[in-house]
Amino acid sequence: MFDEIDMIHSYSRADAIEDGNLVDVSERAEHAAGNMMGFKVPVAMTAAAWEALVAWHDGTNSLDALLEEEKRLDDVLLVALEAAAKERNERCINFIVDVMEKEASDSVVVPKHVVMIIGPGDTPEPVITIMLPEED
Repeated sequence: MFDEIDMIHSYSRADAIEDGNLVDVSERAEHAAGNMMGFKVPVAMTAAAWEALVAWHDGTNSLDALLEEEKRLDDVLLVALEAAAKERNERCINFIVDVMEKEASDSVVVPKHVVMIIGPGDTPEPVITIMLPEED
């Protein structure tokens, strides 16, 4: 009965990465714990999570800004890895990342709630998506 159905539309994880709605951080996530094993499956962050947790806006495109983003990404991935280790059998893991934000005259640390979903991606193989709680 359903052998020859025309697909109307499909939006894959690969499409979301290509469109910039997801940021693929898999390569960095593999080494999230330095010399220890990092994530063993592909990891992506939503664009909103990237903006809230990793992006560094200091008004320049300097090397320092890029290095700051790398450090911030490493922090997010390390906290996510620790949360995943504690909640080994959960598909949805909530955790908090302390994020440094620039204010007018100083920097402050702000705790940000984060959600990590583990499930199938474009194939049945598991993938991880890191997002903000209000995203789905």
